[in-house]
Amino acid sequence: MEYYIYVTNDCNLNCSYCSVLFDVIKAGVPIEPKYTLSDLKKFIDRVQSKLNDSIADIYFFGGEPTINYPYITKIIKLFKEKKNNYQTNFIMHTNGLKFSEAPKNIVLNLDLALISINYEEIFDSKNNLTPYFYSIVKTINMIKKIKNFPMIGRFTISPNTSLFTELYLMLNLFDYIYWQLDNTEKLTDFDSYKEKYFNEIDLLFDYWLNFLEKGVFLKLVPFISTLNHILYETGIPKKFYCGYGTSMIYIQTNGKCYACCDNVNTNSHYIGDIWSGIEFKNNEIKDTICVNCNYLSLCGGRCGRMHKDFSKERIDQFCLLNKYMFDKILSNINKIKNLIKIYPDYEEKIKDKFIAYTEYTS
Repeated sequence: MEYYIYVTNDCNLNCSYCSVLFDVIKAGVPIEPKYTLSDLKKFIDRVQSKLNDSIADIYFFGGEPTINYPYITKIIKLFKEKKNNYQTNFIMHTNGLKFSEAPKNIVLNLDLALISINYEEIFDSKNNLTPYFYSIVKTINMIKKIKNFPMIGRFTISPNTSLFTELYLMLNLFDYIYWQLDNTEKLTDFDSYKEKYFNEIDLLFDYWLNFLEKGVFLKLVPFISTLNHILYETGIPKKFYCGYGTSMIYIQTNGKCYACCDNVNTNSHYIGDIWSGIEFKNNEIKDTICVNCNYLSLCGGRCGRMHKDFSKERIDQFCLLNKYMFDKILSNINKIKNLIKIYPDYEEKIKDKFIAYTEYTS
């Protein structure tokens, strides 16, 4: 089970595309956790026991979790000192700006980091790289020297970003790269967004395939996860691949729990609290428009939250963009199969367990 713990609802960035932050004062939600750590531990113990789950992935989430290192330290100490009947993995979900300030004990206990990059901050008005970019580079190199655990770069593709340029610039910094489509409820000019995205997928896929042919496996998560489902996991899913409604619990600072981090200021994704327990509610693909789609085995319904919060028109837009990527890979699948024969280690890399630590598709 994945537990996303809101260490704080505060953030040191104000990304235009962010769908997580909300007016906590208006919603009556505290900035920092108000429940006891003992209650948190008891809750996670109960869920793990009920599901007979041997692994608990604990994400330090927000807001920006690195604003509240003292609380992260307490969580790690609690789970290290108390007896668990399950393995605990600690994962930092951060924008990276204050990650370099992490106490050494926190870094040494991390198993994975997901760093969300705000592309709008990388270049200044004269297209020069900014201090923000260099701080991210410095931070990653510094953290890796303390402990060399996997790092995943997360990129949001908004109307103001360039997928290919973004990834080309950052590819060597991260062990894995994941990009997601702008998750706003409405785009003002979808046709322009679509054409730009199609062109950049073409560029990126050709770039990726060119390296595959040379024996270099670039770990671009959406491409790899699509390949994994085409080649090795061919069944039709009943649950969302992203984990919505089955394996993700977002624990807000007031102890309330949600199936998704987006739109938590409403009860759309509310599933319970840490005292009374949680209950996932009929969140199956059979109840969505995806049920008869020929691409279902590749995208897994894409996003459970999307089906509750977005219009059919907006859902169709997401599908159109993902189908373009799927078709790009499918049209080259025989070539990729031949490359796997030439480079047998590709199969293991396609099945890499860390691919599952982001959403499967963009």
